[in-house]
Amino acid sequence: MYSKNLMKKCIFILMIVLILSVLVSCSSPYKNSKYITLSKYMGVEVDYEEIKVTQDDLDREIAIFLDSYAEVVVFEDGIVQEKDIVNIDYSGTIDGKPFENGAHTDYDLEIGSNTFIDDFEDELIGTQIGQTTEITAEFPTNFKDNNGNISDLAGKEAVFIVTVNKVTRRVPPEYTDEFLGSLNIGYKTVREHNQFLQQEILRYNKIQTVWNIIVDSTEVKKYPNTVEKRVAMVREYYEYYMAYYGYTSFNEFCIDSLGQTEEEFNQTNLLSAQEGVKQEMISQAIAQLEDINLTNKEIQDGYDNYAEYYGYDNTEDFLKEYDKESLQSSILLNKIMEYVAQHAIIINNP
Repeated sequence: MYSKNLMKKCIFILMIVLILSVLVSCSSPYKNSKYITLSKYMGVEVDYEEIKVTQDDLDREIAIFLDSYAEVVVFEDGIVQEKDIVNIDYSGTIDGKPFENGAHTDYDLEIGSNTFIDDFEDELIGTQIGQTTEITAEFPTNFKDNNGNISDLAGKEAVFIVTVNKVTRRVPPEYTDEFLGSLNIGYKTVREHNQFLQQEILRYNKIQTVWNIIVDSTEVKKYPNTVEKRVAMVREYYEYYMAYYGYTSFNEFCIDSLGQTEEEFNQTNLLSAQEGVKQEMISQAIAQLEDINLTNKEIQDGYDNYAEYYGYDNTEDFLKEYDKESLQSSILLNKIMEYVAQHAIIINNP
């Protein structure tokens, strides 16, 4: 089966690259606070309405928490749901004739991954497990073959006969006092855990809101050349995947993989680099003014947290690939964000 486009698997990698570019794009800490006019950062006022915890916020965190304890279950009856991994047999035809790579057996497809062409996955939602259904879907007009050329299938309507053999699904536990009591997390009731989650969400909202106010109010007089280095690094990663998938036009690659032109990509890349540099300059300026430094424990804990977040088995392997000084700059940024939030003033607090 042809995927919706050839870049789906690499886009996730590229997003990680964009995130990590904040950490690894320079070999030494910034010393460019002279390039900014720092705004007021102590005693920043924030309206409680901007940071209050909503029920949707709480429900989302509860769902994430429960999913971490979910059991993977295989179903051979019932109906297909969003995020299910369906095992299917399918065969497709165009104008009544089979087409190359249009049939497969025992294929695992995650519903909602947008791996297949438009409408295919959506049409499977609600279908009965163990039954056969007919799905009509249209190939995108810019659909490409494995060589990166416009495919003969582009823009054509296909009919697929699909049998759902079974479904693999993550089934979270029920959110009850009994379940929480079985865990060693310090909270034995739903009420206690909800209070903890609400405090954490409120703390996060406060940190982000206060920091955004400071960043938005700070003027950059000049950007250092680190911005150019970050822009170039991110561009290099995308160019690697452009070549990997057989593209000769970067603009065409951007349109297919990101849904934007090369010009739009360049602008987004530049703004992202500038924003990252600006935040680091602000954090280092505040650190200098307030005489804030990182302890050895804070640095090690930061390394460990990054290694875990990005899926490394151990911190040592993580540090072999990423620059320690740049990582410390990011750890310092987080500490400064918490520091200014602690000194913020919440108004209209009920």
